[in-house]
Amino acid sequence: MTTPSYYIWPGQVYFGAGAASRAGQEARAEDARHVFVLADPGVVKAGLIEPVLASLKAAEIACTLYDKVEPNPSTGSVDAAVAAFRASEADLIVGLGGGSGLDTAKALRMVAGGPAEGRVAEYAYRMGDKARPHPKALPPYIAIPTTAGTGAEVTPWAVITDEADKFKFGVGGPRSVPTMAIIDPELMLTLPPFLTAATGMDALTHCIEAYVSTNDNPVLDPMILYGIELVGRSLPIAVVRGDNRAARADMAQAAYIGGVAISSKWLGACHSLAHQLSGAANVQHGLANSIMLPHQMAYSLPGAYERYARVGAALGAPAEGSIRQRAERAVEAVAQLAKDVGLPTRLRDVGVTDAMIKPMAKLSYTVDLNWWTNPRTVNEDVMEEMYRAAF
Repeated sequence: MTTPSYYIWPGQVYFGAGAASRAGQEARAEDARHVFVLADPGVVKAGLIEPVLASLKAAEIACTLYDKVEPNPSTGSVDAAVAAFRASEADLIVGLGGGSGLDTAKALRMVAGGPAEGRVAEYAYRMGDKARPHPKALPPYIAIPTTAGTGAEVTPWAVITDEADKFKFGVGGPRSVPTMAIIDPELMLTLPPFLTAATGMDALTHCIEAYVSTNDNPVLDPMILYGIELVGRSLPIAVVRGDNRAARADMAQAAYIGGVAISSKWLGACHSLAHQLSGAANVQHGLANSIMLPHQMAYSLPGAYERYARVGAALGAPAEGSIRQRAERAVEAVAQLAKDVGLPTRLRDVGVTDAMIKPMAKLSYTVDLNWWTNPRTVNEDVMEEMYRAAF
């Protein structure tokens, strides 16, 4: 008998250059009369929202633009967005942006589907049976990414920062998968080198952690290895030559693959560690993953030597030697890629202090449970050791 597999598939996906101009006709197909367009201020300033607004106008659909999105969205910012959505009386949500914008829209959608007195913190996974139940009737949501990293356009969760206690928590569930993802690589052509690199390493982390996860899913595994290959060959090009359309399309595809992968196979200890870095020190999420991934991989190798060896092969590492040697080269390849795209590699260089490590290690183990599917068992002490190795 085979090991049971669990699949959460994305909703509809439209991928291609110029795809953002479909927003209006897709909203019309959902019988929308008024669209709540949520985007972060940088996306609005860069003009990336214009094709979306133009398509809604062409479809003769009214819209309300909301641009008060925060990086690493907080509970307060999500609750404010919910209030604005309800006041607008819109019947469909379009989220445009990177992970922060798409997660804000996703969390807003979930809370808006529940009772008026509900707040996003009350839906947190960490509350267990005390959490509010996920609402069943949600407004349609079209997710349009402007970065190639989070895969939030196809995942069922959002990650929110607790403002008071400075840690991240998850909300969502299978019903929170966006109704449609519109993935337009043209929206990513002007993404700055740092964000291209950081979000790209996030996509790589998603693919690697999902591939070595203890959740069995043979249908997805070949696709995930392809996503890893795409990042290895195209991220350095996209960082240096942002206008390279082929590299941007590859990275958009890799991010989408990573999102599909983690929806069904989950993640690992790297994300548990990275989430607390963002909550405690406001480290950009992709950068936090980039710093921690080689250390999490080095620790986890004994739990998945063969799979890590395949990761190394997908990244172009030499195939000679034992399985263990090839797996170790995967760690080296990931660390080298982070250096090649110009990202910091030590926690002390991104605002983390020694005093933060113990509290973060505790939260990464007790609050953020992505480590459940890590290929090698962890505990609070192990989490601290990995932080210190990266410090």
